[in-house]
Amino acid sequence: MYRLLLILFIGPCFFCQHLQAKEIPISDSGYYYVHDIVFSGNQITKPQIIVREMSFHAGDSIRKADLNEELIYNRRRILNLQLFSSVRFAVNETYNDSIDITFYVTEVLYWVPHPIFSLADRNINVWWKEQHHAADRTNIGLELTRINFRGRNERIGGTMQVGYNKFFDLYYKVPYIDKILKRGLGLSITYATGRETSVNTIHNKLAFYRNEQYPYRQFQTELTFTYRPAYSFVHEANLSYNSYSISDDLYTQNPDYLNGKRKLNYFEFKYTIGFNNTDIRIYPLNGLEARLFFSKKGLGIDKDVNQTSLRTEISYFQKAGRFLSAAFVFRGRLSSANRQPYILSRALGFRNEYLRGYEYYVIDGSHYALFRSNIRFRIIDKVIKQNVIKFMHLIPLRFYAKVYDDMGYVYSRHPGNNRFNNTFLNGYGVGLDIVISYYARFRIEYSFNHLGQNGLFLHGNKE
Repeated sequence: MYRLLLILFIGPCFFCQHLQAKEIPISDSGYYYVHDIVFSGNQITKPQIIVREMSFHAGDSIRKADLNEELIYNRRRILNLQLFSSVRFAVNETYNDSIDITFYVTEVLYWVPHPIFSLADRNINVWWKEQHHAADRTNIGLELTRINFRGRNERIGGTMQVGYNKFFDLYYKVPYIDKILKRGLGLSITYATGRETSVNTIHNKLAFYRNEQYPYRQFQTELTFTYRPAYSFVHEANLSYNSYSISDDLYTQNPDYLNGKRKLNYFEFKYTIGFNNTDIRIYPLNGLEARLFFSKKGLGIDKDVNQTSLRTEISYFQKAGRFLSAAFVFRGRLSSANRQPYILSRALGFRNEYLRGYEYYVIDGSHYALFRSNIRFRIIDKVIKQNVIKFMHLIPLRFYAKVYDDMGYVYSRHPGNNRFNNTFLNGYGVGLDIVISYYARFRIEYSFNHLGQNGLFLHGNKE
C-alpha cells in the first residue's frame, strides 16, 4: 500500500517541476492594433464559437515582433476545436499600424455516421489469441452524430448496437447556454445488455458467464453541467442514476457481483476539474494536461452502494528538438471502501487504463497508480493533397517511432489468486504512432513485461 501512495503523490510533483513560464520578449519596435477579425469558409459555424478559442480579439494590440507567433498559436487553437480540416490566415495592414486579420477555414463533414463493427473483448489481442478470433464475438451497429449542431459546437446523436452485446444510447451536449460562452449542459441515456459478461477475475484473467437469455441489464441517465472560465480550464459536474440487474443464474456464479444483491440502484455525483494547454490536442508535443476527478457513488438516499473515490490524470509533453519529443503520463486512484461489488472494482486492464505488455491481463482493486514514459522521434510529417473529398482537401499525416516504459501498482485487500495485485509491475517496448489529420490516431506497439512475455499490440485509444 505504501508503494502506491508514494507513486500517487510523488508522481504529480514530478510533473510540476517541469512547468515554466512562457518567455516574453522585452524589446520591440511597436504594436499593431487589431481593427477587425474576419472568418471565411465557416458556412455553418457561428463566428463567436471560433472567437471563443482565440487569445486576442478585435480591439486588442499585439507586439509587431509577436504577430506571426500569435497567429500560428491561434491557428492551433482553432484547429483544436476539431471542426475544421484546415485553417489559414492573412493579414492586411490598413493605416497607422492598424490591421485586419482573416482566417480561412475548411469545415469538416458535420454529419458523422460511424458504422460499428467491434469486438466483445477488451482489445483485439485478447479476441485473436484467447477467444480464437471467433466471428460470433462481434457487434454491429451504427453511431450517428451531428457535431457542430446549429453551428454552436453542440453534439447530438445516438448509438444502436446489436450482436454479441446490445447497446443503445442518446445524448445531447450544449457547450454554451449563456451569452458569455462559459456554461454548458449535457444529457444522456444509456441501456446495455448482452449474452455474456465477465463474472470473476481468476489469475488476473476474466472468467465469463454466458446465457442466451441476457443475464444482465444496465441503465443509466446522466445530467452534466460544465463551466469553462478560460481556454485551458473546464469544470464539470455530473449527476447520474444507475441501475444494474442480474439473473438468478448469474448471481449463483458470483454472489459478490452486486454485493449479494440481484439488483443495484444508486445515484452518483462526479466533479471534474481539468486543465489543458497542450499544442495539438489529439497528439500533443508540448504542454500540460491535468484532470482531477471526485466521485461519490451512493448519495445517502440509496443504500446499495457507498463508494467515494479520488482520481488524477496528469500528462506532460516536451519537445527536445526538431524531431524528438517526450511524453509522460500519470494516472492514479484512491477509493474509500476496500470491498465493493465486483462490477465496481475494476482498476487496470480496461480501455486506456492498462500497462503496456499486460494487455492480456486485468488487475482489480480499490487503489492503483500508473506511470507511462515515452521518447518519440518523428519520421514522417507531410500533408496529403486530394480533391476527392472536398472537406478534407488537406490531410496531415505524421508517423512517430518511440520507445516507452510503463510502471504500475494495484492495491487490493482481497486479491485471492491474482498474483499481479499488490505487486510492482513494469512493461516496456518500442512502437509506431500514426496520426491522421486532427482526428485519428493509431498505435502499433511491441511490448515486454516483467515475466519475459512479449507480443505485438494494436491500439486506437490515447495513452
